[in-house]
Amino acid sequence: MKTIHKSTFRELVLAMLVSLPVLNFIMMTEKMMRLSRLLSSVGASPGELFTIILYIQPELLLLTLPMAFLLSVLYTYGRMNADSELIILRASGMSFREAAKPAFILGIVCVMLGLLVSFRLEPEGKRDLRLAITNTLRLRAPSAIEPGTFNTFVKDTVIYAMHGEGRRLSGVFIYDERKPDRPVVIYAKTGGIEPTPDGTSFIFNLKDGLIHFTKGSRLIEIFFRNYNLLLPLSLDEPGKRLGELTPGELLKEAGQMKGLDKTRRYLELDSRLTYPLLSFAMMFLAPVLSLYSGRRARLGGLAMGTFIFAFYYVMLTYSQKLSEAGKLPHIIGGWGPFLIVLAVSLRAFRKVNRR
Repeated sequence: MKTIHKSTFRELVLAMLVSLPVLNFIMMTEKMMRLSRLLSSVGASPGELFTIILYIQPELLLLTLPMAFLLSVLYTYGRMNADSELIILRASGMSFREAAKPAFILGIVCVMLGLLVSFRLEPEGKRDLRLAITNTLRLRAPSAIEPGTFNTFVKDTVIYAMHGEGRRLSGVFIYDERKPDRPVVIYAKTGGIEPTPDGTSFIFNLKDGLIHFTKGSRLIEIFFRNYNLLLPLSLDEPGKRLGELTPGELLKEAGQMKGLDKTRRYLELDSRLTYPLLSFAMMFLAPVLSLYSGRRARLGGLAMGTFIFAFYYVMLTYSQKLSEAGKLPHIIGGWGPFLIVLAVSLRAFRKVNRR
């Protein structure tokens, strides 16, 4: 029996080592498309992009670990079912629970690894990611303005310069739409650009120019000799401060806040726990789903597993939105979908084990 379990466990691990990088790559593609638009405009080097990819991995692992575990169990036990190995094992007196023991062991490992990622690696990874992107923009953005090109690395702002060398520009045109109800058009003969000491913004030192903006039905023009324009290096997804907090910090801040801010911190903490524990539910459900991956329906278990993950994430998003709207307590919004999946998994496993 130990030999059978070792062989099954080895096949599970190999299947997971193959599926995990593939899932990470798929999940990373969408994030990198958004980041590449920001970083390519400032000329980020391949080394800087590689560093940013590494910092994204902990956040992705939290999502892909349960998925990779499910796929590895479906592949391994689906093959055993297709080759009638499970039938032989059960005919020889081995219970379904005993046959699924290697999946239980790997599931517990995934839970422990997921908790480590959720509590420690993900907050640090998000913080390091934000700092890496900010530092890249701080160093490269001022010198990345290409003359004769519409530069859009600042959100809701377009910068155009007719001529330039390094950080000194001439014939500068700026369209600032950060306030949609009052866009501003700026023209200056010359301009210099310098980052602020904290690295979160940079200052455009403009000389001899004109500012156009509307106020109601009036068009206002302001001539200036010297004008300093502060432009923030705004970040999108990596700049979310909430994801950088540790569980202890989330609890501390939640105790000091009220209303929506309090609910969001509790929901974030709930997610830090339920995402890793999803592997615990999958270690009961995945062996059952593998029975549907026999000769007649090899993709049945995979299709059902994909549907369950999609249903879980839709249900989780919906319940969290209800909690943010004040219609559900955060404990139900954050834990309800997981408890439903766990209950279904335990019931299905118990039913199959009794056969």
